[in-house]
Amino acid sequence: MPQVNRHHRTGMIAAAASLASPDRDAGGGAALAAATAPFFIVDPNGELLYANPAYLRLAASPDVPLYQLDEIVAEIIAHGGRPTREIALADPAPSRWRVEHFAIVDDNGAVTGIAGSFHDIADLYAARHALSVTQERLDDLTRLVSDWIWETDTALRLTFVSPRVSEVLGLQPVELIGRSLLELGRFVAASGYDGEPLDAQRRAPFRDLAFTIAHRDGSQRLFHVSGLPIFDPLTGVFLGFRGTALDVSEQQATASRAAQSQNQLTQALESISEGFALFDASDHLVLSNHKFRTSFPSITDDIVPGMSFEGFLRAGLAAGDIDLPPEKRQDWLADRLRLRAEPRASFEIKLRNERWIKVSDHRTADGSTVGIRTDITDLKHREEALFAAKEAAEIASRSKSEFLANISHELRTPLNAIIGFSEIMREEIFGPLGSPQYREYIGDVLDSAHHLLEVINDILDIAKAEAGKLELIEDDVEIAQVTQSAMRLIQERAQRGGVTIRTNLPPELPLLYADERKLKQVLLNLLTNAVKFTPPGGTIDVDGGVVEDGAFVMTVRDTGIGIAAENIATALAPFGQVDAKLNRKYEGTGLGLPLSNAMIHLHQGKLTIESEVGKGTTVTLRLPAARVRAA
Repeated sequence: MPQVNRHHRTGMIAAAASLASPDRDAGGGAALAAATAPFFIVDPNGELLYANPAYLRLAASPDVPLYQLDEIVAEIIAHGGRPTREIALADPAPSRWRVEHFAIVDDNGAVTGIAGSFHDIADLYAARHALSVTQERLDDLTRLVSDWIWETDTALRLTFVSPRVSEVLGLQPVELIGRSLLELGRFVAASGYDGEPLDAQRRAPFRDLAFTIAHRDGSQRLFHVSGLPIFDPLTGVFLGFRGTALDVSEQQATASRAAQSQNQLTQALESISEGFALFDASDHLVLSNHKFRTSFPSITDDIVPGMSFEGFLRAGLAAGDIDLPPEKRQDWLADRLRLRAEPRASFEIKLRNERWIKVSDHRTADGSTVGIRTDITDLKHREEALFAAKEAAEIASRSKSEFLANISHELRTPLNAIIGFSEIMREEIFGPLGSPQYREYIGDVLDSAHHLLEVINDILDIAKAEAGKLELIEDDVEIAQVTQSAMRLIQERAQRGGVTIRTNLPPELPLLYADERKLKQVLLNLLTNAVKFTPPGGTIDVDGGVVEDGAFVMTVRDTGIGIAAENIATALAPFGQVDAKLNRKYEGTGLGLPLSNAMIHLHQGKLTIESEVGKGTTVTLRLPAARVRAA
């Protein structure tokens, strides 16, 4: 420790003690300073001149001050006063001190030293720290429950606004101080509060009331504002209001959008023609539309959210809305609940008053169930009407087929007699008729009888085909011979019409497993049509052979008047006449093509027509490879 004159040091200590304790004498002050709180003296250069035992117990080295004194010395010399510092020490034990500094001057007022007096502030620091923690906790809680805090005076003018107001309103606190809170914004009437909440006369607390304030950018922000009156704790005088404000603009906008979406969803569900219901994972009703509820008129008012699906079924059965005999209801309920556990295909339920609904249940990802109920009453009625019409048509068709089958003998017997007697008379087997004109008449009668017999045979074959009673008598058939036979029968008619028929079949064709008579009839029908609708000078070509896939294909191509594409289906229909006028140019029953089509289908084959008006028609017959015999 630096050494100084003992008399001078004692004088400095006495002077320092006097300054530290002005109410004590110098000697008593010195003794107190030396015996109690840490105490030191430094010269104007900051070198330690004196330290009492308490100071020495704190110092790690007597020659080194506990902290830098240069600034303090300079401050006292420059400005005087008694500057203080707070220091924290770790050794020998953690402690907190406030050090008060003062100048020691000589008789001329010159600073001869600086003294420092230590004061233990551990309790004060602990109290200050606890207060700081409490304040931080209060600030955190305030930030969690609100965006900003406000206080007003008795005139409701703002006296305090927390800094975070700038984040939500874009306004600095200084811009708001002194302004009335009611001038900044207004309480929303929809808050449901009776009267003005912020009232200096009523002085009543309020909580979470809607309050709108304009942001700096002009937009309106919505807050939930809470407030309570404050009073002087000693006098009880009303001081104003203190409160919090929480910005709920985004929540409000989100809630508004959610409400709008909910409303749109509700309207959409109400507008659909089907009944709709949503049941949660525990199978309790969440929502349903009007169509769903009114499908069960007796329990409409009971179908409310929270109703269990099983309770809904039981109520419908008990009220009779689900049309079932009492003895079958329990079994039906058990079966319905089983289907509900694993919803798959839709099914139908009959309701009262002959009404029907189709039930479709679908499971969602969260285990909920969407139920769709479609009223199919009109559809069921149409199905019943169609079924009845189908039954009637089938009965009529069977009756027609049976009638034609029964009358065939009655028609053919007299026709055969007419044909037979006409042939005898035309050949004059039993002598001359007399007038030559009688012979001509008999020829006309014979031709008419043959034509009528052909028509009757065609009608009977069509009736058999429609009734599924047309049968095949199958055997190996030489298609070339069948073709030549058909051409011989039609050749005379073709010559009379000036039409040339050409056959282009390969020299060797495989046998076909088919009904020879029906194939001949098909070819004869096609050739007859071709001759009928081909003008004089036209040609008819018959081609055929086995194609790549092994099927047998034959075509009859003419250069006749052709058929419009939209009329081909008519030509294939029984009794179909493309020229359906009573004075049509081409006579016929319209049975040739449909009968040929039926006979080819009976052979598992296919008949197709390609035609162009004015350019001719091509009819293609295709028999499957299974009917082609190996060569």
